[in-house]
Amino acid sequence: MSPDFNYSEVPATFLHCLNKQCKHSAKCMRYLVTAYVPDNYPVISTVNPNYFSSHKESCPYFMADKKKRFALGITHLLDNVPHKEALGIKRELMAELNRTTYYRCYRKERLLKPKEQEYIRQLFLKRGIKEEPVYDEYVEQYEW
Repeated sequence: MSPDFNYSEVPATFLHCLNKQCKHSAKCMRYLVTAYVPDNYPVISTVNPNYFSSHKESCPYFMADKKKRFALGITHLLDNVPHKEALGIKRELMAELNRTTYYRCYRKERLLKPKEQEYIRQLFLKRGIKEEPVYDEYVEQYEW
């Protein structure tokens, strides 16, 4: 985990793991984050420790300790796209994300997840646009 990690970023519903015998624990966010739980948190959600006896080789709850690249802002996303195609992309994006979420992304109130960025890239390709989508900026952080 990064040295500047702040536990307040962890969602209340995030599943923690207390299985230090797991061979993946040194690289798993669910295990590593438990070292940062503040004293004033009386309860955290955890994966059932008994569950692991039947899943020794691979854990379906494994979450790599790796930051991901989120996009912030789409104010210039369609600047270099022909008008007709831009209208179609915007319409499909609003249908996929919903209108409110689209405008939250536009106003930089919400990050675009890596999967959403890939969806937009595929929209561009589907419409024959070879250029990569352009976002206002990028933010590296954990995907909870």
